[in-house]
Amino acid sequence: MELDVGIRSLIKIALLPPGFLLILLLIGWLWAGRAFGRVVLLLAITALYALSTPVTVSWLAAQLETVPALTPTQLRTSRADAIWILMAGSRKHNPEFNGGPWLDALSLQRVDYGLALHRKTGLPIVLSGGSADPEARPIADIAAEWLRQQAGVNALAVDNSSHDTWENARDSAALFAQHNVTRVLLVTHAYHMPRALLSAEVAGIDAVAAPFAFEHTPEAYRQPGSYKDWLPRPGYLTRSYRILHEIMGLVWYGLLR
Repeated sequence: MELDVGIRSLIKIALLPPGFLLILLLIGWLWAGRAFGRVVLLLAITALYALSTPVTVSWLAAQLETVPALTPTQLRTSRADAIWILMAGSRKHNPEFNGGPWLDALSLQRVDYGLALHRKTGLPIVLSGGSADPEARPIADIAAEWLRQQAGVNALAVDNSSHDTWENARDSAALFAQHNVTRVLLVTHAYHMPRALLSAEVAGIDAVAAPFAFEHTPEAYRQPGSYKDWLPRPGYLTRSYRILHEIMGLVWYGLLR
């Protein structure tokens, strides 16, 4: 069920914001003189508003962020052999680094948390993440350089050939076998963890989930809501995109399984 990268990109554009919102707005504009068109326009406006609010992002994230953060006790008793960090993305042009590629914010967050676990446990780090562009530098190689330069830490192994989470697990499993790694602490964002765990399970990797950066607040810690939670903000549309992307990916990986 492999799909061409270009086809997958088009599907994402059509099904995720802001792409599907633009499609709805276009359909509504074309039939604006009819009741159907006005309903579609109202639907698009409502969806744009909802996906731009903190309350919607929190609710969507709660559907995915079902794996709790590691407790200190769980970390001490994990019996893991390594810390496995899944990369996210990179920035292509960075004048401050002589114009070369560098880690994007999500990748930096994952490396930072993985490094924190390394300092607590002393476990070696394995990095996983290639590049969709064959001419671009693999993300995992950039992360390995960051660890060496910024923290003085050398990665145990680097998977720089995988293009998505499914391939992260497939290619990293072979690296773990080479280095006699039988159990890993899996580091990725909380909303990405279900898809990462599914991929690890299929690849035969014994992974202890180490999620971080939760987008929702558990009920036990939730404070009374504020009207500001219902106000649209530009950054929350991006967060909605990431969470919906994970939901769609989880459905697709379920079909691949």
